[in-house]
Amino acid sequence: MHGAASGAGDAMRAAVTVALGVYIVGLVLAVLGNGSSGASALVRTIKSRLYAPWLVPAWLDLGHDHHLTYGLPEDADHTIELRATGGDAAAALRLPGRLTGERAARWRRLAAALAPAAVGDDPAVALTAAVAAGGFDDLATEDVTLRVLRRQLPDRRELPLPTGSSVVTSARVRRVGGELQLIKADPPGEVAPLVTPATPRPIADEATP
Repeated sequence: MHGAASGAGDAMRAAVTVALGVYIVGLVLAVLGNGSSGASALVRTIKSRLYAPWLVPAWLDLGHDHHLTYGLPEDADHTIELRATGGDAAAALRLPGRLTGERAARWRRLAAALAPAAVGDDPAVALTAAVAAGGFDDLATEDVTLRVLRRQLPDRRELPLPTGSSVVTSARVRRVGGELQLIKADPPGEVAPLVTPATPRPIADEATP
């Protein structure tokens, strides 16, 4: 009788030891594979397939991919606003709008990438034109005004805290003759080079009358 109880106790201790070992392995994988960088695809796959159901309810699966910030205006949230040129502001498309999570974060990163277009950065100018052209169908027009809005960062030394946004980039993008053209709003009337270069015209023979 005593031997049977001792055997059952040993089996229970062995089972608990194995369970603790498996759980500790899960914790190690949570640390190694919890970010988008620094972990192999195999570690991330094993963690997500085997251990995620255990780690999430216990709040042990918290991500640590947080970007450092210096509190500069560039670190604030950016949004994109598209509207038909001269159209009603109420019909404007605002992105990310009501989206949340990673989808909203991607739109905000894209909006921040468009901000250098205000100072004439060529890649940002081309990207701005491409984003605006993506709204042609939704707005039923090929003449769109794009604005990048930056939320004002609060200064805790001043009350009340700001709630508005400032315009970082404003440009008019239109399709002329099948090509995209970007007209910057600041300074007024400045026309950026065509995003899609025109087909060069053939040079006439000087001997041809």
